[in-house]
Amino acid sequence: MNIKNSNLKKVQLKETPSGSLTIIGTPIGNIMDLSPRAINKFKEADLVLCEDTRITKKLANLRNFEIKKLVSFNNYNEKYKQKYVLDKIKEGNNVVLTSDAGMPLISDPGFSLLKECIENNVKIETVPGPSASISALVVSGLSTQSFYFAGFPNKKKLARINDLKQLININATLIWYESPKRLLGFLKDLKLVFGNRKAVIVKELTKLYEEVLRDDLFNLITEIENRKRLKGEYVVVVEKPFISKTKFVNDDIKNQINTLLETKPLRSVVETLVNKTNLPKNVIYNAALEIKNNKQIN
Repeated sequence: MNIKNSNLKKVQLKETPSGSLTIIGTPIGNIMDLSPRAINKFKEADLVLCEDTRITKKLANLRNFEIKKLVSFNNYNEKYKQKYVLDKIKEGNNVVLTSDAGMPLISDPGFSLLKECIENNVKIETVPGPSASISALVVSGLSTQSFYFAGFPNKKKLARINDLKQLININATLIWYESPKRLLGFLKDLKLVFGNRKAVIVKELTKLYEEVLRDDLFNLITEIENRKRLKGEYVVVVEKPFISKTKFVNDDIKNQINTLLETKPLRSVVETLVNKTNLPKNVIYNAALEIKNNKQIN
């Protein structure tokens, strides 16, 4: 076989850049949670990408180490700075991606850059650090066997409720981040869609004013309504559904519906039992409507 005249095409492998990307988790509150390995990686880095250079610089000063070069890298400038970062890595620079608090890429910028680095065969490693979602889950007292992190809820009510409806029957503990100004409204939407499930609100993890509230959604809503001012960062954790209950209403609840319908309108019956049970509103409503229609036929 004449190799020179062969129609076989040579497979060109992508050149491996001499630089690297390291993803470093930072403390979510307590600066002592920054690991020695993370500090060493910060020191060794030629370039550190951070959401807010002031916050990362303050962390370095508090833990008494220096960073060679800080570059702002956030939701507003991520796209147009990607090429600059990739070029730096190809030139042999070791780049660190970090966040203001917690693990980067978890509701933080950096995913698009990560994909570009993978496409360009860049060496990628991570230095694990604290995560508010995981930390809240493990202190919640709710099941950790399986969980679903849903990030920040949609700011628009209708879209938010539609998103929640998609999660009704997920057999896992659910986790969200939420801001103080939207927390109460979000809790009410949770109760509307999921019924009166058990839930946990975690505030300011690892910080001076850390707080963990464990109760059902009805009582948590009452607690938050009674607070004059909400401050800090919140994680909301909601228990997974009782699958058997979400598929049908048992005889005891049917009897309660039947009794309540004697003196109350359908809407009031539904609201009463949603608050009292652990069932979603649509499940109670469908059962109550069926019972009411049977009463009218008979």
